[in-house]
Formats: sequence, C-alpha cells, structure tokens
Amino acid sequence: MIFYFSGTGNSYAVAKQIAEHIEGEQVIPLVKFNDFKQCDHAERIGIVFPCYGGRAPDIVLDFKNELFKHVNKSDQYIFAVITYANSPVGAYLDFKENINAWFKVKMPENDTYGAVPIPSPEKEKTMLAQSMTLINRFIEDILNKKAVIMYRPIPGFGFLSKQAYKHVKNLHKDFGKKLYADEKCIRCKQCTKYCPVQNITFDAKPVWGINCINCCGCVNRCPKDAIQVGNKTQNKRRYVHPDYKNIYY
Repeated sequence: MIFYFSGTGNSYAVAKQIAEHIEGEQVIPLVKFNDFKQCDHAERIGIVFPCYGGRAPDIVLDFKNELFKHVNKSDQYIFAVITYANSPVGAYLDFKENINAWFKVKMPENDTYGAVPIPSPEKEKTMLAQSMTLINRFIEDILNKKAVIMYRPIPGFGFLSKQAYKHVKNLHKDFGKKLYADEKCIRCKQCTKYCPVQNITFDAKPVWGINCINCCGCVNRCPKDAIQVGNKTQNKRRYVHPDYKNIYY
C-alpha cells in the first residue's frame, strides 16, 4: 500500500512510478483513507508527500501518527519518500522512529506565492527526467526491502527545520482568505474537484472555506490561470506534473 498527498502531482507521480514496479500495489490518496485495519497484513507500506518549509505538511503528520498506531516496522517494510524543491531539511526526524527506509526526490517548485520561482519549461523537463532516473534506482531498494536512509540531517537541523516551517506557515498565514478567481474564470468548477480537502464550493465563482491546507493545487491547476493569491501570483507561471492532469479528489 502506497499512500500519497499531493497538491500539483509531484508526490502522486512518485507514488505511481513506484507502484508500477510492485505487482498488485495500490496508490491511495491519504486524505481519503481511514480504514487502517487494511494495513495490518500489508507487506510494504509507503508514504509519499511534499516538503513544506522543511517538514511534512500537518495533514501528512496527522495521517502518519494514526497509521503508525496500526503498523510496525519490525513486521512490515515501511518507507517514506519526500518530494522537495529546495531542501527537505529535518523532515526525516518526524518519521525516523517508525520507518525502515527514507528517500528523497527533488522536483519542480509549485508555490507561486513564495519567493522561489517555478522553473522554466526546459528546466522542468530536465528535473522530471532526473527524478524518474533517481526513483528507478531506489525502487530496487523498496522491492528488496532494504533499510536505506537516503540522508540524515546534521545536528541542529531539527531546530532549523522547525524554524523554517514556522516561517513558511507565517508566510502563508490566511492563505485561504487571499484566494480568489479573477475575470479569466470561466466557471468550469474544476477547482472544486482539485481540492484534496473539498474546501472549495461554487457560487457564481469559487468560494474557499476555512480548511485550506496551502497545497497550491487550485492555483496551479486552474485551466485559465484565473485563481490568484492576493496580488502575488498574477502573470506567474503555474506548474502541474504531467501525470496529474486528470486526477481529481
């Protein structure tokens, strides 16, 4: 069983690529899963997720805490894969006690609101090709149930990771309140299907609730680039992984 959380498809694509090499493997969006008894007899259990400010998103940490009440790395092979654009910093520290293996994959940035720009189409293509090569390498480790820790934070990174996460959370404070659809909106309602936590409803234009998790999915996946975050995303390039074009929640 491979669980994933993904806003614009990076983590979904990684989970999918791994699953394609394991006979009968399932790829499951963790936001839709709550029957943890199904995990009791799984041979392998993986969690694939993005890095938010040096740590796993809160929604992933909550899922992880519940999952690890039901599985045991002594009896099952449990691995985690973090996708990141800049640095995964100390994210490993939240998982190290409960996993057999930890992998990381650098992927294109999707945060149109932040300071780091989304890569050009050429750079994006190069990064995705490199990521596929790297994933294929560690798929063999997963198939053979190897205890591989791809990196460990140096001393002090745990503290730095927490500080980075606080900074990113502060940067994205009230993110959901800043979302709106501009005049390019064609009322296709696709955004309501893209949100992992069903936080978007529709009333002439998209309406955001109070449960935004800052995944940037709606901003990047709008077919007309009509969804903006305050005044910081106009005319900025969007990013969606090619494998994620037709995936809905």
